[in-house]
Amino acid sequence: MAHSVVIRDVVYADCEAVDIPIQNSQEVATFTDTSDATLNSGSQMLSGVTGYGDGVKYTGSIQSKSGSDLTASGATVTVPAGYYSAQATKSVSSGSATAPATISGTSATVSTGTNTLTLSKTVSVTPSVTAGYVSSGTAGNSSVSLTASVTTKAAATITPGTSDQTIASGTYLTGAQTISGDANLVASNIVSGKSIFGVSGSAAVPNISYNSSTHVLSIS
Repeated sequence: MAHSVVIRDVVYADCEAVDIPIQNSQEVATFTDTSDATLNSGSQMLSGVTGYGDGVKYTGSIQSKSGSDLTASGATVTVPAGYYSAQATKSVSSGSATAPATISGTSATVSTGTNTLTLSKTVSVTPSVTAGYVSSGTAGNSSVSLTASVTTKAAATITPGTSDQTIASGTYLTGAQTISGDANLVASNIVSGKSIFGVSGSAAVPNISYNSSTHVLSIS
């Protein structure tokens, strides 16, 4: 980029460089206009290289690299930052692994070199179980077993009381559950105005009175 230069009030237009004679020498010092340079730090040049950007001298800091600087970990190759004057390569070991024919437990690990593969066991079966239920333990065919745990209740007689009695949901009844009845549960045995298990009483309650003056006890 050319600029105008002023020397002792004399303007020299469109000067890209200025040559100034060196004292006691036939040579000249050349000063070039660097204001249009994009160089603004040493990170833009190789280490040891110097250059000017807009009149400022910079020393390069980019490190030279080669294939020996590359490292590999498993299938990952790390390439450090820097300048590579030629193509750099890094060999990564290859291999193969054979999955086991059977897996004991829920998973198995297969390794080759630094690579590890974990295999999980998935089983899809249709078990054959005899009719009925399994309260505990196992039941199934020759290849697959099912473990069950069921709450059971054997045959019992339930006698009504003053509070509710319940059988928990999900309970498997292994025997008949008998709710006790009573032939005396009739209206004539229940006081009028009261109800027991839906039976309203009809028995009259005697009215008893006592006269303290005559000392007479009356029942009506």
